[in-house]
Amino acid sequence: MTESPAVAVTGKPTLGGAYPVSAFAAQAVGAVGLALAKLADESDRPAANGAALASEASEGASASGSVIVDGPLADAWFSAAVRPTQPLASPWDAVAGDYRTADGWIRLHTNAPHHRAAALRVLGLPEPVDRPAVAAAVERWTGDVLETEVVIAGGCAAVMRSVEQWARHPQGIAVAAEPLVAADVRESGRPFPAGVAERPLAGVRVLDLTRVLAGPVATRVLALLGADVLRVDPPSWNEPSVAPDMTLGKRCTRLDTDDVEDRAELLALLAEADILVHGYRPGALDSMGLDAATLRRVRPGLVEVQVDAYGYSGPWAGRRGFDSLVQMSSGIAHLGMLHAAAEVPVPLPVQALDHATGWFAAAAALRGVARARHTGAGSVSRLSLARTALELQLLRDAALASQADAHATSAFPAAPAPPTLPGRTIDTFWGEALVLDPPLSVAGVRIETFVAPRPLGSDEPEWQSDLDEVLPSRRAGATAGSSARAVAALGAGRTLVWGLLSAVLVWGLQGVIGLLGSLALGGAPQLYFWTQPEWLAGAAAQAAALAGAWYATSRLVTVAPAVALTTLAGYAASVLVTAAAGVLRVGEPFAAESFVTVLVVSLSTGAALVALLVPGLLLFTRLFVGRVSGDQSLAQTRYARG
Repeated sequence: MTESPAVAVTGKPTLGGAYPVSAFAAQAVGAVGLALAKLADESDRPAANGAALASEASEGASASGSVIVDGPLADAWFSAAVRPTQPLASPWDAVAGDYRTADGWIRLHTNAPHHRAAALRVLGLPEPVDRPAVAAAVERWTGDVLETEVVIAGGCAAVMRSVEQWARHPQGIAVAAEPLVAADVRESGRPFPAGVAERPLAGVRVLDLTRVLAGPVATRVLALLGADVLRVDPPSWNEPSVAPDMTLGKRCTRLDTDDVEDRAELLALLAEADILVHGYRPGALDSMGLDAATLRRVRPGLVEVQVDAYGYSGPWAGRRGFDSLVQMSSGIAHLGMLHAAAEVPVPLPVQALDHATGWFAAAAALRGVARARHTGAGSVSRLSLARTALELQLLRDAALASQADAHATSAFPAAPAPPTLPGRTIDTFWGEALVLDPPLSVAGVRIETFVAPRPLGSDEPEWQSDLDEVLPSRRAGATAGSSARAVAALGAGRTLVWGLLSAVLVWGLQGVIGLLGSLALGGAPQLYFWTQPEWLAGAAAQAAALAGAWYATSRLVTVAPAVALTTLAGYAASVLVTAAAGVLRVGEPFAAESFVTVLVVSLSTGAALVALLVPGLLLFTRLFVGRVSGDQSLAQTRYARG
């Protein structure tokens, strides 16, 4: 057993090589343990600025309770926490990989179809294509030029650089000046869910807008602590080879942010979220209607965590990247090649940059939660794979500096992995799978999830409905101020559907009432609601008035008065047009008596009650704005109605 000032690590390292990967995994998992213990400490007081959040995540902090990291389990989680019995397809595209250039090595990342298309377009290779053809084409390029052209084309590539070359590179210099976690404090919002001692994130809603792998790792950790994690993916995105591992503990839905109604759904989810984790490049959230100003307005006090590849400053800020590419850029693959005396780049034994960044990001989220609970203030924490790579390099340098015979290619030995690892077997979409026990234990905290992994898009875009019952304070807090209330997501298209459907239902029910009333009085069946065209014209007018009135009033007032004004407008339009159409049919001039006659018929038969109640009742079904209550504010017009 090894110990830091606040973390005990058990077991022997099982990941070695040119870098101390096992020690790094324990450090990242331990950062979550420290933040978790601090969150549970009633005497904790949040730091005065974001820099303190970063230093605690990377350097450790005093914490009440015992924090223990199981080293072999941490190593295993850096590979996969969910292990289906049946093997899955390789996560790598056939073209993805390392290639010789005219002056060195380059890695092409082509797992996403559009990234593959970009690389092949630059190389001038039509589909179908095989690796030998790609290798022959790449070999004619110099690395820097090909890297630049692929990136400009919208693809992903990275030249292999040495540690020294990266340290001199403008982006390497920029990353070295960034903290491991750059955290900024934002404005206060509604009261943050308090959780319970055993499950510190119980009642906390996490909106997960992440993809492979660092972001999903972070939100998976939050799910282990009791959070309601809802992952949102676009309709066309799939990652079948890692979905079992990356969806553990989460519910998964799909929304098309190019569609105005789906964008409104996303905004509604955001308004009720507590934590937002995303890995979008700068500008991408803006295009989805989630720019910084909107985030602050719709959900003040939000705890936001951003994960990036190459950092948030420097010439490569916002560049597309993945773990394997950052290993090439930062010198890790080059040093691995030297250590192994190999002729090809040698990466880390696992995607440690992704996994470590994910655990560090989860720790940053927990620090943000602690701040929000004590002060109400939100926060934005930024991490990057490149800065995590520097952290690994610093850990290696420190370890070698403590060895008298240290040299550039010193190895970090590793013990064989245990033949079996503790866990439980569950049934999943992919068949039976072993879910490893968590690699972390904190005194008094239950770290687990019983939400099985699932394919992307398996769930509805909504939060768990039982949270309001478990945590009634959430509902009270959500309506404490107009700027922090939930969003009614009703787009223009859905508004028209609601108006038409309401009018059809009203017209049909009015006919039923007229028929039953006449039969009850012993008279002949009366079908005038259905047979006289003026009532159909009135229904059409009601549909138009409902849609138009809702579109206008819902921009200005909360749901209850908007519904009242809209239904009255619809009823008034129906009566007026019915009266006008009736006198036109019989060829008489329109007079006040015509309006009064229709009004009397409507009131005496109960048709008025139907016309006033049905639209409002329909509006509050799940098809429309069923997730909101009458005193809640509606979304800004720009975002909720196209």
